[in-house]
Amino acid sequence: MSNNREYNDNEMKLRQDRKKKVESFHLELDDNVLDKDFSNTEKPRKKSTDNNRKPSPPITDSQELNSFSGGKTRRELQKNMQKADKRQKKEAKKREKRKAKKNKRVFTLIWLIMVVMAGVVLSKYLLTGINDMLAISRPEDNQVKIKIAKEDKFEDIVNKLESSGVINDPEFFKLYAHVVKAEDHFEAGTFTIKTNLDYEAIISYLEEPYEVEKTVTVQITEGMSIVEIADLLADKGVTSNKDDFLDMCNSDEFDKKYDFIKKLGKANDNGRYYKLEGYLYPDTYTFYENEDPSMTVSRMLSNFAEKNVNTLAKADGYSDKVSIQERAEDTGYSFDQILTIASLIQAEAADEKDMYYVSSILYNRLNSGNAYDYSKLSLDSTVYYPYRDAKSVPKSMGGSNFKSTYDTYNFVGLPIGPICNPGEAALEAAINPKKTDYYYFCHNSETGEAYYASSFDEHQYNMSLAGVL
Repeated sequence: MSNNREYNDNEMKLRQDRKKKVESFHLELDDNVLDKDFSNTEKPRKKSTDNNRKPSPPITDSQELNSFSGGKTRRELQKNMQKADKRQKKEAKKREKRKAKKNKRVFTLIWLIMVVMAGVVLSKYLLTGINDMLAISRPEDNQVKIKIAKEDKFEDIVNKLESSGVINDPEFFKLYAHVVKAEDHFEAGTFTIKTNLDYEAIISYLEEPYEVEKTVTVQITEGMSIVEIADLLADKGVTSNKDDFLDMCNSDEFDKKYDFIKKLGKANDNGRYYKLEGYLYPDTYTFYENEDPSMTVSRMLSNFAEKNVNTLAKADGYSDKVSIQERAEDTGYSFDQILTIASLIQAEAADEKDMYYVSSILYNRLNSGNAYDYSKLSLDSTVYYPYRDAKSVPKSMGGSNFKSTYDTYNFVGLPIGPICNPGEAALEAAINPKKTDYYYFCHNSETGEAYYASSFDEHQYNMSLAGVL
């Protein structure tokens, strides 16, 4: 009995001591420890040194250690962690808002800059277009020819207006024509139009068929001289004054555009009657009535440049394509000299086959020196140049008494320049003469049959056969 009471007293004392220790216990934990799960952690028990002491009964759930870091419970800790998480999310949202606000300001600034730039571009476009629409940017009062074909589309017409200087802003003109619904109302024909008209006047002008100018088709044949071309153009009504055309053919107006013309030197400085003789390409042309002579000449020079200078073709002896001008200069003569030889061939030969024999005779004489007095070409076609014959010489120029500076009976070598405008066949013969030992030629005046001779006696005999003597 006494043993039971003693045991109870010891047990009560032991519990009181444990309670005091628990109440006085404080545990300091860092953040890493807080992340650990203590739900299954058992409280370490101190071993009793009393062998006779009975084991203590297990501690109940209400007595289990549940205090961390200053006595806060696990539930409170979780709440605090949730609050901290909310604060972090709130701070993150604030940062995102500040960032979005900053980005919005940057975007707004860029957008404003783009709007201003677009406004500047649009203003410039409108200003340029309106200036062109009102003809403010086209003050010069010039006249140009515009030819509108039936098959031309609106785009083609606008391109022609721009290239001729009638308008400067094709896109704005298209917009204007679309607004006023004028795209499908332009008439086909040839128009003389001023370059300082506003858009409304241009459209009204091109819609009126009675303003259309008449065109004239003219064939310039091989061997025609500039004087003969001038007479033909006057007869066809292309030019109202042939002297204006002749003056244009002896001017320096085309030197800047064509290098092969510039090489001829200044007009009237080298003894030529007409600077452009030989360079008006024989072809069939469509001209306007009462056309500006500079436009007429320019068209023929452009055709010459296209056929003889700009166009490259395969030729014997060349690995690459070459122009006629390059082939001519490879002969050892200048392009102008080859053109002069071609003009002589064109004027003297009876046909294309004869051209190569005449070319051979001319080269043989030019290369002979003075040994046999062959250096003078002695060609009838040069005696009255720039006229065809004595009958063609105006009385004001002396008629049959006219003395030409191109007369090859009076000087050695080639004349100063071409005597007519040769065709392609004559140029080919001038570049590639036939190889012969002939120095003379003559033709039957009725049949055109050609006779060739190596000596003067043989030539005399040929002339009798040809009926020349």
